[in-house]
Amino acid sequence: MGNLAITYQHIADILSFETSNHKLEKTLSHPSFNWDHIVVEGSKHLVLPAIYCRLKAKKLLGLLPKELNSYLTEITSLNRNRNEAILKQVHSISQLLNQHQINYTFLKGSALIVQDIFEDIAERMIGDIDILVDIDQLDNAYHLLITNGYTPIEQTLGNDFFEHKHLPRLKPKHEICAVELHRKLFVSHSNTELKSKTILSKKINRSSVFIPSTEHLLMHNILNFQINDKGTLYNSISFRSAYDTIVLLQEYNHKKEWYNKWYNKWYNNKIFKRYFNYTSLFFNEIKIITNAKSNFFTSFYLFKLKHIKFYKFWNRLLKLTNFISVMLNRMSTFLLNKSYRKAIINDRKRIYIYFKSIFDNF
Repeated sequence: MGNLAITYQHIADILSFETSNHKLEKTLSHPSFNWDHIVVEGSKHLVLPAIYCRLKAKKLLGLLPKELNSYLTEITSLNRNRNEAILKQVHSISQLLNQHQINYTFLKGSALIVQDIFEDIAERMIGDIDILVDIDQLDNAYHLLITNGYTPIEQTLGNDFFEHKHLPRLKPKHEICAVELHRKLFVSHSNTELKSKTILSKKINRSSVFIPSTEHLLMHNILNFQINDKGTLYNSISFRSAYDTIVLLQEYNHKKEWYNKWYNKWYNNKIFKRYFNYTSLFFNEIKIITNAKSNFFTSFYLFKLKHIKFYKFWNRLLKLTNFISVMLNRMSTFLLNKSYRKAIINDRKRIYIYFKSIFDNF
């Protein structure tokens, strides 16, 4: 794959609500168009079902090679069935938490399918069910799920010595999706608007299921990628996050007062601005709203996408640098905390394998 920038633009054009169907049809029907690149990158970005659904909505499925059409149809069908099962699980958990007066709200993918923002529930790929719970009720909610068929997944030693944004994942016995109960959205980042109490105070009731306000969903979607998924570290984009963003943005396209808030409060924030600058390289709807302009960093990103070997080397270097930074921060704990030292020694085989994988990949 010689030029990721071209592949990224093709994926964005398929997902976008602004791309001309005539122009897209001309691009996709060209004899030299490489569908393999779309599949590889679409899979990495967890947007293959979204790509299929958008092509279907644009009435362009006929341009897909026959085998690829069958493949994407099957993947999308499986994801639709999975999401419908997740939605039932969400309602079951909600009923349980509501019965015990737990103050909570679902987050991320599960909240998005509850809000019903997609034309097809199959569009969004979901990993875990994330739930933000009032800190004073967090332990009660955790044990409530355990007594109702969920089992804690074994944790590494870091869970005992360092703060995490959520409790250990809970694996269900008879449901499809693991659950993470959150005390907060971030560990190393602070945002006043996204503090737990603020989100819970503005949550919305959707058929007895509580989800964040649309604004909080949008903010969390952006910052979750930038902070938790290290989008800021790698200065990159996620098509799943970008697609969530442009779908959520449709809620605000005709609200002038929110546009002013967007530009003044969000776009002038450095972390949000970076996100918009990078996603606007490929999505015209974001470029129109933010009036984003290219700069050295976006130009460097495009350079990396056009030079894959350098791109991979640079990302490995960033990963190694981040790893060393984390290790240096934990060194003081190792030196000062006897229990932590003992835990490290007892878990040395796993830690050795992890260290080896980091340096082998570099």
